[in-house]
Amino acid sequence: MRTVNSTVWEERLDRWLSEPEQCCVEWKRNMADAERIGEYLSAMANSAALEGRSHGYVVWGIDDVSREPVGTTFEPRAAKAAGNQALILWLNSCLRPAVPFEFDSIEYRGFRLVVLSVPRATHTPVSFKDFEYLRVDSHVVKANRHQERLRLLWQRLSQSMSQEWSGEAVTQDWSLLEPAALQAGRSGFIRKHPRLAQEVTGWSDERFLAELRVSRDGHLTRAALLLFGKPAAAGWLGGPSPRLTWKLQDAEGADLDYMHVELPFVLTADQLINRIRRLTVRILPPRQLAPLELSNYDDWVIREALLNCIAHQDYVQGGRIVVTERPDTLDFFNYGGFLPGDVDRVLSGEFVEGRYRNPCLADAMLKIDLIDTAGTGIKRMYRRQRERYFPMPDYAIDEAPATVHMRLYGREIDRAFTSALFQSTDLSLVEVIGLDRVQKKQPINPEVAKRLRQVGLIEGRGEKLWISAKVAQITGQEVQYTLQRGLDAQHYKGLVLGLLKVGPQPRQKIDALLLEKLPDSIAPEKRKTYIKNLLRDMASRDESIETDGARTRAAKWRLKRSSGIG
Repeated sequence: MRTVNSTVWEERLDRWLSEPEQCCVEWKRNMADAERIGEYLSAMANSAALEGRSHGYVVWGIDDVSREPVGTTFEPRAAKAAGNQALILWLNSCLRPAVPFEFDSIEYRGFRLVVLSVPRATHTPVSFKDFEYLRVDSHVVKANRHQERLRLLWQRLSQSMSQEWSGEAVTQDWSLLEPAALQAGRSGFIRKHPRLAQEVTGWSDERFLAELRVSRDGHLTRAALLLFGKPAAAGWLGGPSPRLTWKLQDAEGADLDYMHVELPFVLTADQLINRIRRLTVRILPPRQLAPLELSNYDDWVIREALLNCIAHQDYVQGGRIVVTERPDTLDFFNYGGFLPGDVDRVLSGEFVEGRYRNPCLADAMLKIDLIDTAGTGIKRMYRRQRERYFPMPDYAIDEAPATVHMRLYGREIDRAFTSALFQSTDLSLVEVIGLDRVQKKQPINPEVAKRLRQVGLIEGRGEKLWISAKVAQITGQEVQYTLQRGLDAQHYKGLVLGLLKVGPQPRQKIDALLLEKLPDSIAPEKRKTYIKNLLRDMASRDESIETDGARTRAAKWRLKRSSGIG
């Protein structure tokens, strides 16, 4: 739950409380019933779509009758649901499709309130535990009891979907469809919906694409052409032809080979995936003689990464989706911003991104078993890498232009990381990712660092973290551990004093003495700052050295006459 600046909400709440009761705003005191909150999530998302609003809201801490703020004791993070599950995780698991709702804690007129913000449904009604809900007057009801409202909701959603790029109907020429691609799509649909297997075999192509919602009144959408269209169908998509590119590079980044594939993506994505080399990688578990033999890449992870690029690509920009294979990594690149904002929000488990850039395309890909439910695929990729004792994926998200770059590792970086995974099977995914960032010398969450330090996997403070002595000893990396940990500051002070006994020295000479001797845990660009602070400490606290009084670069450091050193 976020704690936000309450001034953002004050004007909005003042306006809502002064207006008659609204369909998309509900007031509560301390409601903590998980089932009821789930029903409200569905009702608010669907009612917001019906009313043309961006969000629906439930506000805790306002009396529903007097409309006066009274405060609330409701704590979404601490609340529990069925089976003693955390409320937020449980709600995410019960909603279809996923909805990126947010709980905010605010101060209003001296009272603590909690606000649940629910974005409107986009391309299909939101259901909770397989039932869709609506808000009718001041009541939350099952939508199937109000067929006229449900029909109107579907109409509004259909109109909204037709306005997005992949959902726009562009042609009536069904000869543009590739029969083999349609057959592959049917096979995926049956795999996803086995109970419909017998029925699907009797469907016409028109019925099948209508079930996928990629055709309307005999017209094919861009999503239908992307998935099932012949290469000639690219002319109906506008701009450059959508294309997937595979590149093979050496360790220095020089191109060695490449391949371009075009429509239909339901077939050609596999052609690209099959070009990626599968090599055997050997990992030696601690205290074992026989190595584990693994493929450098997990087939499911490769497919999920590429198909997510296809689902999220901003095709209006006209760029290519590119997969670059290097000796130890695979890089996936697509145009379009990362909708959740950052990967940590997805991996935390409390946020599931329910939006796609191309909802018509993504919904069809979900129905034919090409991608996982929104938001779950990324977490599953991290888990699969963890299960194989490999480094976690890296994401780079840029805004000018909006792009997403995901790197997948095909071998271990640091044996200490692998050893820690073998030893600590009870680590959470967030803690594994924190440990992974330590091996990559990336910053990690302080709370995660505290936990890893408590279980004896890392040492250090702040940004200076390294593998622990325990892990170093198990993996035979005592030398690397010593280099990372470094020596006590007194050691470096002793070196400075030894140099100054020869005579006064400029700062450049002191730098030359210490720069290469400092530990690996101090980044090269921060080493001169470390030396500066070391000298300042020796002068002010130890009172063992001083400058000769000259200005800046001309100054020389010398032993302080009253220090007794010499």
